[in-house]
Amino acid sequence: PPRPRTPHSMQRLTHRLQQLLALTAPERRTGLAAMAWLPLFWIGLRVLGLQRLQARLQRKPLPQPARLTAAALPPLGKLVTSAAHHALGPANCLTRSLYLWWLLRRRGIDCQLRIGVRLNEGKLDAHAWVEHAGIPVNDRADVNAHFDTFGAPITPRLASST
Repeated sequence: PPRPRTPHSMQRLTHRLQQLLALTAPERRTGLAAMAWLPLFWIGLRVLGLQRLQARLQRKPLPQPARLTAAALPPLGKLVTSAAHHALGPANCLTRSLYLWWLLRRRGIDCQLRIGVRLNEGKLDAHAWVEHAGIPVNDRADVNAHFDTFGAPITPRLASST
């Protein structure tokens, strides 16, 4: 039998519903689409790897919808990150960033997938994010100060040449 809802879980559910209703209709559609696509991107990364999946995503011709302004990109990045927290299955930074990279490209926005690494107490940490004109879209503005990035953005062409 289902567990009874506690007052805390009901408050959390109510809060999430209020957040969803506060979004505009296009934001809700984008968030729901992200929740549906993110698990598929996660599976694609496991099955194909980054190089092959990114190359396949880049093959499709880009539609030319109305361009977003640079100011509209960080809220879109936050929306994708929020959707990742509610999507089925895991959606790590690489999955979220690859999805956002693809989404922005389909909307006619030139952006780059960035991957950085750092040593943290002797362990290698890696992190991925998307940049537009050198500015992080789905991460803190100073993410470059915390991770050493590869010399160039990650692209299928660069990845396949190594």
